Amino acid sequence: MHRRGAAAVALLLTGALLSGCSALHDLAAGSTTGDATPSPRTCLPPGADPDPSPTPAPTLDPNVATQIRKALAAVRALPEVDTVGESTSNAQSTYPDPERSYCQLVENHFSTDVTVTMSPEATPQQAGAVPSAMAKHLAWTGVSLSMTVPAGPGHVASVVHYNRTFDQSIPLETSTGVADGLQRIASTSGVTSVEASIPYTMRVEYGSLTVTVDPADETTLAAVRSVIDGTAFADTTLHGSFHNGAKP
Repeated sequence: MHRRGAAAVALLLTGALLSGCSALHDLAAGSTTGDATPSPRTCLPPGADPDPSPTPAPTLDPNVATQIRKALAAVRALPEVDTVGESTSNAQSTYPDPERSYCQLVENHFSTDVTVTMSPEATPQQAGAVPSAMAKHLAWTGVSLSMTVPAGPGHVASVVHYNRTFDQSIPLETSTGVADGLQRIASTSGVTSVEASIPYTMRVEYGSLTVTVDPADETTLAAVRSVIDGTAFADTTLHGSFHNGAKP
């Protein structure tokens, strides 16, 4: 009887330990998920919204977080970089659990937005170095970059957005070509603002270029178009003072 009792207690303890380990594993998985990873222990009634402040709160995958820190440090060390900011957000969604019809699983969708402000005197090579440096440290499509070169002598401000492009290398020649094009357009007479978006494919021609011109007469628009034709944005869709969707 003593041996049977001891065996039963041992089995109960072993079961409890295994159950505890499984729960802890699932808890850890749910709290360190990367982009779009469900927590297997989450169970919500159908139609319910995820808890806006769950405990423990989901956090970015540690490897991805390390990549971002290294990328930001590399950018801060570049010449003519004035400020660097970063914010990470998580948009949660739910979907039915195929094994439990009464449950919904929660999925985390992390994204990080990096904002960089250059010096007004930054050259195209210096501005182009920013996305290229970031790409050397990142391997995640969840990162986007917005970079501004403020207005300075002879040019208006220019802004470029690299949208989820950082799961690939970005050649310095490509990013410098983008920055050079923006500077040339921003330095053109009549241009009052210029903003570009680079898609995740890094195909500049599939992005967009928004240019506002004053006065927006045909002569000024034609002169600006002529400048654009000589840049990396020659085949990019135009917006702003030009008819939306126009090609140079």
